[in-house]
Amino acid sequence: MKRYFNYIFALVLTSISLACHGGFEEDVPREMLLERGIVLNVTGGNLGLETRADAMADSDNESAVKHLDIMIFHDAESDDDKSLFYAERATVANAEGQVSLGVDINTIEVGAKYWVYVVANSTLPASTFANISNVDALVRLTQQDYNLHLTASGLQSTPTHFLMDGVAYMGTSEPVRAQAITIADAPITDVVELSVKLRRAAAKVVVKMVASENIQFANDIEGATPGYYVRNTPYKTRIINDGEVRTSNYLETTNESMSPYFKWVTDSENNITSVEVTLYVYSHIWETNDSFNNATNLLIDIPAYYNAEVNGSRTLRAHPNNYYQVPLSKEFLFERNHYYEVTAHVNAPGAEDFSEPVEVTDLKYSAYPWTEQIINVGGQVGPEYLKVNLDELKMFNTNIDSESLLFSSSSPVTISVTDSYYVDKFGIKKTISPSTYHISATTVSGSISGNITVKSDSPTNNTIRYFTLVITNETGQSESVKVEQYPLVYIVNILGHYSYREDFKTGNNAPTTYYNKGSSISTLSLSSYSNGKWSYSYSNNVGRGFWSSKVATEDYGEDASDSKKGRSRIRYYSWGNSNTTPSLGNDTDNPGNARMYHIRITATSGDYRLGLPRMVSDGNQQYTDVGEDNEKLVSPSFMTASRLGKVDIQNYGNNLTNNERRYAMARDHCANYVEVDRDGNVYDNWRLPTASELNIIIELQGTKSQSADAIDYLLDADYYMSASGLVYNKGRSNTTAASESVWAIRCIRDAY
Repeated sequence: MKRYFNYIFALVLTSISLACHGGFEEDVPREMLLERGIVLNVTGGNLGLETRADAMADSDNESAVKHLDIMIFHDAESDDDKSLFYAERATVANAEGQVSLGVDINTIEVGAKYWVYVVANSTLPASTFANISNVDALVRLTQQDYNLHLTASGLQSTPTHFLMDGVAYMGTSEPVRAQAITIADAPITDVVELSVKLRRAAAKVVVKMVASENIQFANDIEGATPGYYVRNTPYKTRIINDGEVRTSNYLETTNESMSPYFKWVTDSENNITSVEVTLYVYSHIWETNDSFNNATNLLIDIPAYYNAEVNGSRTLRAHPNNYYQVPLSKEFLFERNHYYEVTAHVNAPGAEDFSEPVEVTDLKYSAYPWTEQIINVGGQVGPEYLKVNLDELKMFNTNIDSESLLFSSSSPVTISVTDSYYVDKFGIKKTISPSTYHISATTVSGSISGNITVKSDSPTNNTIRYFTLVITNETGQSESVKVEQYPLVYIVNILGHYSYREDFKTGNNAPTTYYNKGSSISTLSLSSYSNGKWSYSYSNNVGRGFWSSKVATEDYGEDASDSKKGRSRIRYYSWGNSNTTPSLGNDTDNPGNARMYHIRITATSGDYRLGLPRMVSDGNQQYTDVGEDNEKLVSPSFMTASRLGKVDIQNYGNNLTNNERRYAMARDHCANYVEVDRDGNVYDNWRLPTASELNIIIELQGTKSQSADAIDYLLDADYYMSASGLVYNKGRSNTTAASESVWAIRCIRDAY
């Protein structure tokens, strides 16, 4: 989660007009209240700041406070029993101290609890708050603001200030949940300080229209009338934030006269690169059946030149009117005091007809709490804040990203790179030097907002590269962004725990696993072959068949010796008829590799084609098809079984000397194979790889002496069975090809 920093400033009201309810002593001099009375410290609003008409998105206007309605209620179990004790409206004339309340301190009950609600800038009359009966009535109060989206723009018939609210608390730390407070533990003889943090009822929406290489925005085309309007604006809200987002906020299309108030963004050569629109809406959620008809949309007209093809050559053509429609609510939801940013990439001209705008579909949405920006008053130190739009950034097949990361800060920032590493084939974190791979992040020197450009050489070892960016401003505030950089082909690994076969069972029993005795089956042997199918014999005689269940009983961590680090002790396991726990047999590997490898490929080559290999079914199970056209196919995302599923075939004589018999046995094994990882995740649906998938693995793993970073020397037999026949392992350690009677099986599964 991001952190947003709010800074309290104290504000004195030297000229206050009051609408009071209950207990105010007219003969108590107001200047005495700073010595003996109740003082309210306000955060989140800028008291006394005049609205300016020339800054629609100016943070001064977004936090300006015109007046406060302060209400004190007796505490009770239900809202309708929390009766009003006192109310006043404070109209701000200047801002040089704290807000002192006009309540008669002698009427404050010692030890009693009260609720103190504060509303800023409400357009309702003061009498509405002075005569309200209880908290329930306050919560049900609503306010309507036509042309809310143009608040503080200075245009006629538009709101001048933003509605805000908050619940007061004692001390300087706001509680997680609003609560009643004890104003007086004893008769008040001094100043009692309360605090309140004001938050806006509106949400802020910023739309950024970014031109592509074929579009050039312009504000000098003859006959152009650039502007925008908003369709279906939520303009009604509850005065008090009760935590709910409603569907009944009376959507209304704004006036169809186009507002010219948007920002032209230019580059160093004064070319217009984008257009920004800032607008405001009240909270709203759309029901599914009306979201497409009534959701909020921006209709915008941006004059532009378009790089069009005319008579075989490209030329810039002027388009005075380009009407685009931008959907503003991705999830059909606006929340109070939230900031929504919509980036729309424009790559074609818009519509010339106002009534038929082109809908922009290349959109990027982001949402986070709207930071309360406090403006400096009377020469005090200004607001200190730092905001970065992302916690995490993923870079796919690129060594530079200059668009995804955005920051906003009260002072210039510096950016450092920390914790750069990759995870190797045994799950071990390997630290790397940022300078070696030219890892850096920069922004325009001295800037306080804008893009952050991230650079890093593309990984060449088939691993994901990880590093962290630390953005720090001059006041010491910092934000971190975790970056993951992905190459075209990358591999991650998953530590396996035990294996078994789905057919290790009798009748309706569950299969025998390391944690389930079942039918006490752990070993499989060939029986006979007929009509393209094998029959098998099952037992718990470990190691006597062609495959037995295995378990990784120990995992060696980073503290182990280099020969064991990240590896496991792999053993056979079985269940005797009288056993209550599994028996552990001989080691198959110690140390061994119990890791499954997940390989993702994003580019086709001349040697293979990306695509899901075709499967065939015999009614009960599915198998990789033996067809020649399947040989060249490689799944874009597949996992390899670990050595818990390894099968070495030898000493079976003529039983497995032809491809038909090999395929029948190998396909059965993969279709029945199951592997479970250390977290208890079950991986089934294994299949025989295609010839190209086997060659991919062989190429990625290299030779035994090459020690690839991302994948172990996984296939170490001379031949491996594919759906279309044996594939020679060109990376084997032997220099002379062995007989085809010695071969192995390594199953894979598609993983998405």
